Amino acid sequence: MSVLRPVLFALLVLTGTASAQERLPDGGVATASGDVAQAWYGQSTTRYDHGILGDRVEGGSLVVIDRTGSRHELVLPERYVFEDLTPRLVDLDGDGASEIITIRTDVGAGAAVAVYGLRDGTLVERSATAPIGRSHRWLSIAAIANFTADAGKEIAIVKTPHIGGVLEILSLKGSVLETILPPQSGYSTHFIGSRDISLARAEDTDSDGFFELALPTQDRRQIVVLGFSPGVHAVARFDTGAVITQPIGSFTAAVTAARQPQ
Repeated sequence: MSVLRPVLFALLVLTGTASAQERLPDGGVATASGDVAQAWYGQSTTRYDHGILGDRVEGGSLVVIDRTGSRHELVLPERYVFEDLTPRLVDLDGDGASEIITIRTDVGAGAAVAVYGLRDGTLVERSATAPIGRSHRWLSIAAIANFTADAGKEIAIVKTPHIGGVLEILSLKGSVLETILPPQSGYSTHFIGSRDISLARAEDTDSDGFFELALPTQDRRQIVVLGFSPGVHAVARFDTGAVITQPIGSFTAAVTAARQPQ
């Protein structure tokens, strides 16, 4: 795994809240009740010409407001952008502190998952996957939930959802984002130009404490529900009758019905 050292980044610590002028256009503000109260992308830039999310404007910085109201801004080097709309605030490892999960792209090597957090009052990188390996290659963060018996919550991603769509489940182990299950190909959680980062949805359909993931097939004409404990397995499959263009809604009732004897 590739981890960029925090010294590569310029770090600004200020005080304030999000304004429309400083946020990424069409970007959102993530909120939580832990050590990180808010997070968003700032310093809009056009230095990367991919435009997979509908325009060529990407985030050049990550801005965080901590629970004391202090503002922290981490500015990316010129070779990187946040090819994303809104960061995700989740305690991945169960330590009580929020991780900030992002899609960060190397303009020459493609997208990666990068995880940040506050440590001793400083916004730092916790971990990152290696970039895909080629410019103009993106990944979708499909969902974040407790998918397996591993401690904490895992990140479900789909690499290159427009060309082959490979599903991976990542777990944060110390400073490493580790792929913990065999990758599964043939899925698509995004279509080019869409502002919906993920069409997928996670729910615990059988109340066993582990979440299932519903996501479209590569042609976006079927929904496959996958379970991950124990191992990757198909729980249900549904024909939609049309190409999926909106995020999947609640699917627990449909899965419960499919499990009943016919």
